[in-house]
Amino acid sequence: LKETEFKDMYNELEGAFVQDCLIETDLEILIPDSYVSNIAERVNLYKELDGLEKEEELNAFEDQLIDRFGPIPPATQEMIRALKLRWIAKAIGLEKVVMKQKKLICYFISNQDSPYYQSPSFTKVLSYVQHNPTRCKLKERNGKLSLVYENVSSIIQAIELLGGI
Repeated sequence: LKETEFKDMYNELEGAFVQDCLIETDLEILIPDSYVSNIAERVNLYKELDGLEKEEELNAFEDQLIDRFGPIPPATQEMIRALKLRWIAKAIGLEKVVMKQKKLICYFISNQDSPYYQSPSFTKVLSYVQHNPTRCKLKERNGKLSLVYENVSSIIQAIELLGGI
């Protein structure tokens, strides 16, 4: 029932307005075959990583990678950071984050009638935008609201920006 008839009320009570956030980037974020040569093993690692929900679980995952395969390559480190970015974005109320050509575009919930837009979470976003007019812009295009940052070249930088909201 919490996922059907009482979905809006449950999400509002829990503060979880977004079930998942899609990250789209032109950065290299992957487990290279030179690091984990077995395809099935890489697929299992991707699945395991996608299922992580807490910082402690992520730290244990990183320790497991180092223990089994050695030092984590940069592309895999970026992939791990992308998961952290996804957690932050989801908490803010973002359905999609696009990070391409040094531009970070964060898309809010597409349902304009969502209670999210009357929530303290969205009020916090609006306050952040008002206090940082040179850092980011709030835009609406084709009925979709987005938050846009220029000159963002790394996932670490994106995490710092969104973490400040």
